[in-house]
Amino acid sequence: MGANKLIPPQNVRIDFQPSPRQYDLWKLLQPDFCPECGGGIEQVLVGYDPQHNPQYKPECVRCHNRNLPQLILGGGSAGGGKMGLLDSTVCTPFGFRKIRDLKVGDIITSATTGGQQRIVYLHPIETHEFYRIHFIDGTHFDCSEGHLWQLHQSRKQTKRKDTDGNRQNERVWTARMIYEWMQRKQSGMYRGCNLIVPLCAPVQFTMTNMLGHPKPLAPYILGALIGDGCITETVADHNTVQFTTMDDGIAERFCQEGYDMSHWQQKAGGRARDYRIYDPEFVKDLRTLELAGCDASSKFIPIQYKYGTIEQRKELMQGLMDTDGYVDDRGHLSYSTVSNRLAEDVAFIARSLGGIATVKRNPAGYKDKNGDFVACRDTYDVYIRTIFDPELVALARKKKRCRYEFNAGSSELGKRIVDIELLGPREGRCITVDEPCGLYVADDFTVTHNSYIGSVWLISSCIRFDNIRAVVARKTLKSLKESTWNTIKTVLKDWGLKEDVNYKINNLDGTLLFWNDSIIIMKEMADIPSDPNFERFGSAEYTIAMVDEVSEISERAIEVLFSRLRWRTHETFKTPRMLMTTNPTVNWVRGRFVQDDNGDRITPREGEAYIPFSVFDNPNIPFRQTYEAALNKIRDQATKERLLYGNWDFIEANDMAIYAKFDGSKHLVTGLRENVYDPMRPLITVWDFNVAPQMSVLVAQIDYENKKVYILEEVLGKPENKENNTPALARKLKAKLYRDKHAGGIDVTGDPAGLQRSTTTEQGVNNYTVISDILGRGILRPKVKLLKKQPPQAARCEFVNEVFCGHSGWELLIDIRCRKLTEDLLYQLRNEDGTKSKQKTTDPKTGVKYEKYGHLSDCLDYLLCYYLRDSWHKYRNGDGDCSVLSTAIIDEGFSY
Repeated sequence: MGANKLIPPQNVRIDFQPSPRQYDLWKLLQPDFCPECGGGIEQVLVGYDPQHNPQYKPECVRCHNRNLPQLILGGGSAGGGKMGLLDSTVCTPFGFRKIRDLKVGDIITSATTGGQQRIVYLHPIETHEFYRIHFIDGTHFDCSEGHLWQLHQSRKQTKRKDTDGNRQNERVWTARMIYEWMQRKQSGMYRGCNLIVPLCAPVQFTMTNMLGHPKPLAPYILGALIGDGCITETVADHNTVQFTTMDDGIAERFCQEGYDMSHWQQKAGGRARDYRIYDPEFVKDLRTLELAGCDASSKFIPIQYKYGTIEQRKELMQGLMDTDGYVDDRGHLSYSTVSNRLAEDVAFIARSLGGIATVKRNPAGYKDKNGDFVACRDTYDVYIRTIFDPELVALARKKKRCRYEFNAGSSELGKRIVDIELLGPREGRCITVDEPCGLYVADDFTVTHNSYIGSVWLISSCIRFDNIRAVVARKTLKSLKESTWNTIKTVLKDWGLKEDVNYKINNLDGTLLFWNDSIIIMKEMADIPSDPNFERFGSAEYTIAMVDEVSEISERAIEVLFSRLRWRTHETFKTPRMLMTTNPTVNWVRGRFVQDDNGDRITPREGEAYIPFSVFDNPNIPFRQTYEAALNKIRDQATKERLLYGNWDFIEANDMAIYAKFDGSKHLVTGLRENVYDPMRPLITVWDFNVAPQMSVLVAQIDYENKKVYILEEVLGKPENKENNTPALARKLKAKLYRDKHAGGIDVTGDPAGLQRSTTTEQGVNNYTVISDILGRGILRPKVKLLKKQPPQAARCEFVNEVFCGHSGWELLIDIRCRKLTEDLLYQLRNEDGTKSKQKTTDPKTGVKYEKYGHLSDCLDYLLCYYLRDSWHKYRNGDGDCSVLSTAIIDEGFSY
């Protein structure tokens, strides 16, 4: 592809004024520039390798600095621009929560998948101009002027296409831009055009097993009963449920669920049958749901069904639509009821499934014999549109009129903006999420949006130099196109550059070519088992690179790409430059650039740098001044560090994890081991024998008098050190305890299944005999103490949660350096049956599959179930409140 038809721009409006933190990063990215003194760079001879080849290093010609950053991480708290009122709500897998109640680490709903994403940063509460955006379905959302929205213009023609050949019309606008566009529209411009925001994917709620909120009825039965059932108090008092329908298919569904439908009446000439279901359990279930006694105007959908699984909500909609629902000849769905609450509940279900629902109130009545109008109860019609309407109807006669496509397939279903009004100054807060394209779900299931400095760097470099090759990369091309690529195109537009005039985009190749033959190339960085060495890069050479969300990418992928940065480097930047951005993470990025396993800040390697900054800390000078002033007033240095550098420890709670009661701000303690460890008291070692990603030992002491459990440290047997086997890890632990001069004796416990496993070197000898043999040669005096069998997983996890909550006065404290345990407690998810979701991942270097989370948390389970086993047995047997462990058990556990 050539650039012979492209021309240089006449009036480039480069509008970029970096904040102080962005400028620190910006200086590191500049060509032929020493960040220490601003001097130029040259390559100097520093010696020869063993083969007598000359070795060169870049050096500043002015200050002779040789530590010139080439691999640069910028981040710690990702981009902002998503401010909502403190009382605005955000959808989570557990329902809607106010922005003011959110915490870092909280799980909220992803708009693109309907699943989970995490809040990685909460920006300070600030006052800004707020707008109220009104949508076609009657809903609205209040947001700040800088709040970002992903949207498209209807009937807007564009030449840009994606890799599938579809027109690309998506763009990211601020609320202020929407306001200005709507003002112009109201003055007569943009006739026939509208702004459309995307719909959320069907939301995956995890309230299906809410304590105290059972779902005793099948969702379809409940929906049908709400539609055509009579469940008033008069009927329910006789242990009876009335149900009227003319469709045998609906009655058959009741029979399939075990209800007796043999008692019915039918009026002469009528088609409908009036069924009487005599079933005390049926009525009892309705009373449990608080539906028994409701008339037509007071019916509603119980909360446990509103937050059911996607399939359960679809079945519920089928029951509602088969009874009081209507499908017209065009395939449009509607639902009618005289209950305002029920109408809003039905709209909630439809929106939660990724659809549009509009509720309209219609006055109802009739004319009597005298021609006078007699008013009746108003009806509420819910007009529903989804991309899977046939799945919301079960009756064949209605289902055949439904359509999967919207508007005959000529347009995409979305939520139209009908108006926007200025509210004035309000207090609000931005949230930063780890969703690749920054979208989350707000009030009424409205989808709202989330690298800027990197895009500016790539574009300005391509303008500055002819014939350079700049790479922009993410884990997948899909996430790259949905986020960073759009930002690049936005910057080009803002600077006055025109597509097909000053630059050309080839979406099929994933390239953006400038008039001067410089080019930006999209790259996918995901690890592929069939290409572990990234041979797909071939022998390609590039000049600079920007990798967004590097925490999603392997260290090897980064190093392979960095090795390709050599195209015209000497004529331009003098040294290779790669910019990486990320949210706070717990993988190799943190250990290489930010802090070590002890949480101490590290000194980056030569040629590498980490600049903590937030994209929200942007060129808006008044906001930046207010933000920095607020930070400077914080007296607590730890809090100040967290806000400035991002929360790299992830010490907040995660309501969606199986250990939902763990709260890092309460249970993690800095320097716990130094403060409480007593070498003269018994030490408990809890073993996990999985060899991948490592073998693990949790070390603890228990203060029974004060009812405190201290998790002192974790000892890991890493494969790269050949310590992920029982003998090697036992020797490592022994050497450590000797260095600590531990004289109080030790207990050895863990998974009871370890008794049956044999080591690789001594067949027939189980893990615990190996440990005892190695630790027993000296003063450690190990004693093996095991549960007879593994405790039931769901029950023991709930017990651990209770201990986190202070069960029977117990306090559980964990040293903050127990990083792997903390990861388990935060990220180990729950299956629907209450067990741990132990999904496997593949090591890109070795190809070995292993469970990423759960090893250290298993150790914690065994520790608490054995050494607090009096409490554990009482908890499991439901004997109410529990006392401290009995003296007999204490003596048995620690008789040294």
